[in-house]
Amino acid sequence: MLKIFFESLINLIKFVKIDNNKKEFVFYSESKFYRDHFVDLILNLKKLGQNNIILITSDKDDIAFFKGILTCFYIKNYFILSIFFKILNCKFMIMTLTDIGNHFLKSKLCKYYVYFFHAIASTHKIYTHSAFKNYDIILSNGEYQTKELTLAEQKFNFPKKEIVNSGYFFLDNIKRKANLKSKEKRHILFAPSWNYNKSNLFDDYCIEIVSSLLSENFTLTLRPHPEHYTRSKKTTNKIKDLFLNNENFFLDKSYSNLKSLEKSEILITDNSSIVFEFILIFERPIIYIDYKDKVHNVGIDKISIKSIDDELKENFGNILNISDLKKLPELCENLLIKNNLSSDSINSFSKKYLSNLNNSASFASNYLINKSNNE
Repeated sequence: MLKIFFESLINLIKFVKIDNNKKEFVFYSESKFYRDHFVDLILNLKKLGQNNIILITSDKDDIAFFKGILTCFYIKNYFILSIFFKILNCKFMIMTLTDIGNHFLKSKLCKYYVYFFHAIASTHKIYTHSAFKNYDIILSNGEYQTKELTLAEQKFNFPKKEIVNSGYFFLDNIKRKANLKSKEKRHILFAPSWNYNKSNLFDDYCIEIVSSLLSENFTLTLRPHPEHYTRSKKTTNKIKDLFLNNENFFLDKSYSNLKSLEKSEILITDNSSIVFEFILIFERPIIYIDYKDKVHNVGIDKISIKSIDDELKENFGNILNISDLKKLPELCENLLIKNNLSSDSINSFSKKYLSNLNNSASFASNYLINKSNNE
């Protein structure tokens, strides 16, 4: 702990000593799990001649990844991070950390706090009430989020912000890298979501689901949410004890979900936003276990817009009530035989909701540069 403290402190001092004119675009990343969500934005800014870019990260893997590409500083200690956010002096602070101004105080020396999304989900359901309240600029995935955020400003008297329909960087990133032909027969991906509710699918039913599918000769990859490893240690340890020696069971702890998506014929979840990548890129069937809807916003009743999460579920999902869990292997067998998903319907959904498909990072980069130049 002391080593991390002093290492974070030294890097903070190094950052502060840099000329403020070279701190035009400062990014913050909590962990490598978010890297693919913003790497294209950084690379596009570099491509357009922007060299005043700095990354502050709490994960050393990011330092190695970006070596030779841009200046990076490792700051992990929470106390030092708090100081960093408080004294930050830059033009744009760009990140995907919600609730700025609550978890970390905003600096008066930072001109614009910019948020980009790490999920296609709607803003008024799985996020907390004030998740985006204190940002100056939101790089939204599409018009659906712009409508939600604008309505929230009106209903709750939130500060008015600039909302830009940039598109979803992560979808473009993995779509470009995805191998659509690498799926494996009878391979299923189970990706339970994380939520604040202590009674949840992962803790309550994960072992039963894994056991039932393995007993029917399916190959299964379990991809828990990163929060499960810290908040549900008892369950994760029991899963390891029970299944890690099974040759048909894989526990995916990698920072990228791409390999698991590529090889799976079916995705099972309750509320994970991984469904969007699985449907919109791979066009493969999804099973929703209907158990404990994921709602983290206490003000959701005042935002009278159906969430994109529910739209996707209704249009493309196969919903299985938790009381019918014993029917899960049979449902999987049926979906392997007949997949009724329509490519035209999936493409129409993408075009309806997401802006700048295949060009989101380029669009956002140009917007930020123009914004900076017009100051």
